[in-house]
This record gives sequence, structure tokens and C-alpha cells, in this order.
Amino acid sequence: MSKATRFARLMAAVAGLGAAVLTPAAFAGGNIIIGTTDTVHTVDPARCYDFYCANILHNVGQTLVSYPPGSSKIAPELVKSMPGISKDGLTYTFKLRQGIKFQNGSKLTSKDVKFSLDRALWINDPEGAGFLLADMKQIDTPDPTTVVIHLKTPDVSFVSKLAYTVATILPSDVYTSPNKPIPNDAKPGTYRKFERETFVGSGPYKIANFTKDQSMLLTTWKGYSGNKPSNDKVLVRFYAKSSQMLVALKSGEIDVAFRSFTPAQTKSLENSSEINEFKGKGASIRYLVFNPNLEPSKSLKVRRAVAAAMDRDRIVKNVLDGAAEPLYSMVPPAFGKASVPAFNTRYGGKKASDYIDHKVKLTLWYSRGHYGDTETAFAQTVKRELEETNLFNVTLKSAEWAQFTASAYPASTGQYAAFLMGWYPDYLDPDDYLAPFYASKDSFLRVYNNKHMDQLLGDERTASGPSTDSRLKTFAEIQQLAARDVPIVPLYVVTPFAYARKDISGVAKTMGPAQIFRYWVLSKNGG
Repeated sequence: MSKATRFARLMAAVAGLGAAVLTPAAFAGGNIIIGTTDTVHTVDPARCYDFYCANILHNVGQTLVSYPPGSSKIAPELVKSMPGISKDGLTYTFKLRQGIKFQNGSKLTSKDVKFSLDRALWINDPEGAGFLLADMKQIDTPDPTTVVIHLKTPDVSFVSKLAYTVATILPSDVYTSPNKPIPNDAKPGTYRKFERETFVGSGPYKIANFTKDQSMLLTTWKGYSGNKPSNDKVLVRFYAKSSQMLVALKSGEIDVAFRSFTPAQTKSLENSSEINEFKGKGASIRYLVFNPNLEPSKSLKVRRAVAAAMDRDRIVKNVLDGAAEPLYSMVPPAFGKASVPAFNTRYGGKKASDYIDHKVKLTLWYSRGHYGDTETAFAQTVKRELEETNLFNVTLKSAEWAQFTASAYPASTGQYAAFLMGWYPDYLDPDDYLAPFYASKDSFLRVYNNKHMDQLLGDERTASGPSTDSRLKTFAEIQQLAARDVPIVPLYVVTPFAYARKDISGVAKTMGPAQIFRYWVLSKNGG
């Protein structure tokens, strides 16, 4: 069968019956089929804040700056060079590359940059990441290729935030935006009316078809200004169960599996003659959150007792079969000197009985399914470790993700005294593992209110550089203070894995610290 015939059949399937009927035969000849157990609920940058929707946006859209494959060093993408920054750290000047077009044919200019960044901030979708742009005060566009961003306060991590998908640049002649920020207490319809279910950007792929919970078809866009992708089409298949994805990978129904298999399933892939395993650097973390407004989490002694009772090595071994590392700070070890194992320093060798001498009843909440098939075992192990101290009586309760997030936080309205959560980085800076959790106002959890912590967070953001000695010292103080007061207990950092059939190349290139799975580097040998 010729490539032209395959393509014709593929397009007929998409137009007639939807992406669910697409078969591996339709994707012969260098095209890639990827399986995942993640889901995509939106492709609008203003609303997207889940891992996989962000991953899709990285493949179909562009930002001013980005992380090259395999690198943790930020680099220009839509701009000619890294920005000029004023001495006071409040003004960033970008010069756009010329000749870039959107997938609808319109030319990308500074007007579109201002529109896109203001739009994400002003829509203010509570499910989105617009808060990452909250430091923006004003954006000027003195000419079509110049963008000047003024901040309210200095923020050394600001450029890194512009690499996240909330800062995806969109065509202002396609999307709509409010003309001012939507209030925090607005009804969902207020901000949802500005959001789109379809995507138009300037990235290497276009979304040709999307059937939620089934599949998404991406086709290369000929007008892309960067290097041509190594494949022509990518089909992403969404699996309800990892066992289904495992069968599909072993049978050749899919070429690549990324997020996520259970430890037992990964064991079954060891020493496979047909499938390669690729291991990345851990940046996604898991942790236990306390709501200090609710009993028994109000008690510092109880929180410290929980911290002392946690056996992270046991969790990693028994629940994840080694596919993770123990975590003693919210900042993962991959950040080097910026990661200080303060929980190990303070609670290593301690016991729960060093802090409490009476029985404590604790209800621990978790979300069914959202973090994969091991979540129940994770919650049960935490419960077991606490109860083995003979000082805790733990009741486990679970909820679907929508109910869980609506009920768990922020602390002022949260209904859970303790709950398990996870985090993956928006931007590659230690600040992304600290401010979202410990800032009294900017944290999405808002379980911690400490003026000294707010001052320290302000100090690290106004440092003269991202890795100065003074900033590293401040990071250490932040982590030590967090371990002292225990609003959150870090537990482990996930080791990312991808699996690909032997004829697939390029996977190793994209398993870097940025946690972006770049489809355009993948190819099928002989395709």
C-alpha cells in the first residue's frame, strides 16, 4: 500500500468515523502512535494545567522561550535572543524573530504576544495557570517585533515562567479575551466564554482531530518556522487502564507508551527483545498536605509526628518497586545545591512518640485514579506506617478528581484535614516547588501563613541571578522553615519512564529535566 493510499484512508477515517477507528496500518511509513493513561480536558492555554494538556500544547504551540530537548537551560524560541533586563529587574525587552506565522496564516507580531499573555492572566481560570503571570504590570509593544514586559516586583524566575504553556502565543484574530481581569469569585461561565475547544498556534503540529478520552491526531504543519519534525503524523491514544496500554504496546498497536504503567507492568517489559526502556530525571513529586484549620492538623506536634513516622524508602520499594526516590524537601534532588533534605535532617532517627503521647484519629483523603493505578496502595502504605506507631487511627477516604480538588483546598474552604497530592514543574526553577506551596497569598493550597516565609520567598525572587550563593542560602532557609512548621510532608519524586518499540528512534532525546515529551524528535526506522 502506498503512502498516498494510507494517508487517504487515514483522512477518511478521521472525517467519517472519528479518531477512535484509526488503526496501526494507517500509520505505517514513519508515523508514530503514542499511548498514555493521562487525559486531556482542554487545549486552551488559559485553562490548561494538567501534565498532558501541557504536553500537547508544547507540541502544537510556541512560547517566547523554551527548553531545547535534553536541556535544563532556557533558550530563545519565538525571540531572537534572551531578553534585555533592566537593572532594577522590573523590565524585560524581547525582540521577536520575523516571518513567523500562525497555523491560520496570520503573521505573528508583538500585538499577539501582548494579547496572549494578557488573555491568560485576565481570564483567570481557577483551573489554569494564569497566576504564573500575576507579576506582570504592563506590556508595551512599541513596534511589531518588540515586546516590553513590566513587572510589579522583580522575579528572577520570570523568564522560566514564560516557557510554560500558559504563555503560549496565540493569534489575536482567532481568540477572544476579556479587557480586564475577571474577578476570583466569578461564575465559571464568565471566563469559559472566552476559552476555545480547538487550538490554533505556531508549533510544529496541528490538531487534526480530537475525541476526548479516545485519541488525538496531530499532523505536521508545513509553515512551521523551526526544524521539520522527524515524522509526518502522531496519533495519541488515551487508555482508561494501563493494562490495556500494555497489551497495545506488546502487540505493536502503539509504538510508544508514556505515562504510566504499574511497577508490575514495567517488570513484564524487562529484557524485552522488542521494546526499549527510557529513564528520565525525576521532577514530579508526591506529598501529604495538612489543613491547619481542621483537627487534628491544627496541632504542630501531630504534623511533626506524621513527618517522623514516614518511611519513604518503604513507600518507594513496596508501592513503586524502586521507580522513584525518597524526597526530603519539596525541591527535588535534580536541582543540586538548591535542594536541601531538611526533613531528613530534622526527623531522621525520630519517632512519632517523640512528639505525641496520645492516640490521634486522622482521615486521609486521596483521589482515585488521577495519579495512576498505584494510588490506593500508596494511601494504604501511608496509613499502615502511621498506624504502626500505635499513635494514629487512620481512616482512608477517596474521591474522583473533580470532587477532590473542589473539596481539598484552599485551606479556608477545604474540607480535608490531610490529603495526598502531586506536582510536576511549570518552570524549571526551585521557586516552582516553594512559592506555590508556602506563599500565604499566591499558593494554590494556602495552608501556610508565615510572614518570615513570605519575606524569604520575596528575597529569593529578587536575587541578582538564579544560582547565586545568596539565593541558595535563602532556599536553604525556606526548606528548613518548612520542615520546622510542617504544613506539607514531601514523600517521593517520581522517576519518569517511556517505553518504545525497537524501531522507534529519538525517545532518549526528549527524556530531559524539562518533563516535555517532544513528538517532533521521534521517528520510525525505515519509515
